[in-house]
Amino acid sequence: MRTGDLDCRAYDLVTVAPVHVGSGEIRRANEYLYDRASGMAYFLDEARWVSFLGRRQLMEPFLAYIEESSRQLGQRRGSFRGKNLWDWLRAQGVQKREMEALAVRRARAERSVISEKGSLNDVHLQMALSDGRPYVPGSTIKGALRTGILYRMIQQEPERFRGFWQEICREAESRDRPRDKERTWQGIERRLETQALHTLRVDRKKPAEMVNSALRGLRVSDAAVAKRETETLLLQKCDATTKQNKQGQTYKELPLFRECIPPGRRLHFTLTADFSMLRTLGITSFEDIFQGLRAYTAQALALLEEEFPKYRPQFEEAREADCFLGGGTGFLSKTLVYALAPDARQAREFTAHFLDEKFGRFDRKEGKWRPTHHHVTLDRAELSPRTLKLAATAQEEWLLGLCRFEECPR
Repeated sequence: MRTGDLDCRAYDLVTVAPVHVGSGEIRRANEYLYDRASGMAYFLDEARWVSFLGRRQLMEPFLAYIEESSRQLGQRRGSFRGKNLWDWLRAQGVQKREMEALAVRRARAERSVISEKGSLNDVHLQMALSDGRPYVPGSTIKGALRTGILYRMIQQEPERFRGFWQEICREAESRDRPRDKERTWQGIERRLETQALHTLRVDRKKPAEMVNSALRGLRVSDAAVAKRETETLLLQKCDATTKQNKQGQTYKELPLFRECIPPGRRLHFTLTADFSMLRTLGITSFEDIFQGLRAYTAQALALLEEEFPKYRPQFEEAREADCFLGGGTGFLSKTLVYALAPDARQAREFTAHFLDEKFGRFDRKEGKWRPTHHHVTLDRAELSPRTLKLAATAQEEWLLGLCRFEECPR
């Protein structure tokens, strides 16, 4: 629908790889159901669950179970080995169909999440609507588009933004504490956004106010899957690295488990653009809105592919993607450092020092800061950090978080 400079269009966000947009909720081993026979995990509808416990007179036994299993979870090292909630309910005489009816949605659990012994792990939940449908907030999509718009502007007018890079580098060389440096860098980033995006001049006395931002002219709805496609995936965090460990391996599985939207899902959303505002940023079409994000993503993929030739099939698949979305997608998917820097080598040097200062500890005995991951000494010439964020099942591997946009027919 178009009215003057206002245009609204419908899009599908298509997941090229698993995507995790975290809700901030974590389900412990005694808070969701796992059926070993089917390999499915079930997340409970809280209202139905409470009603069911009351109806079956299981509230008191359940509270006793929670107390005992929570004690075991608190003492555990590794996976939980107590009785899982599914088995506990079966022991109370509850049938499979009754348990399945209590779920708001289900997730296919991979062997890396559920061990051979049937033990369970904490799961970081995907954002979902009240009816169980996974979704991606419009603010998440708009944030990615905003980064792409900034990237496009920096690429078109590099000299306009060169002063910000010089300011960041000067701060990097200062003797300030890492926490203070990070706050300063965040302030520089806010000023960059103000200069680039606050072009409406609505309030000339307060140029930093959001009322001046041309991005007021871009509205993005939430993107949700269809009602019949609520099933998700449980996947373990996996990192590939350019440095071998003591066993000669360059791949490691980490004790973090995420619920993800599976690849191939279509999430419907609308994009509304007021081009009378966006034109002040040089944006006159929907293609202009997406162009910068595609270029930004292509730059990150090119840097990673150069260092990880082993994963060429995954990079081939990634060529159809327009962006990274969600958590666990890596530093390169969330930074403008490689756009601002005069070249990749300088971007790498800054990033390596930044990460070493951000992640480490002060050694009181030696009186100096000790980095955790040693990016300065170990990261390669043009890439920092030295990791590739993956999502893996027994059959496939993907670069986590890849998506593309497809306009829906009018």
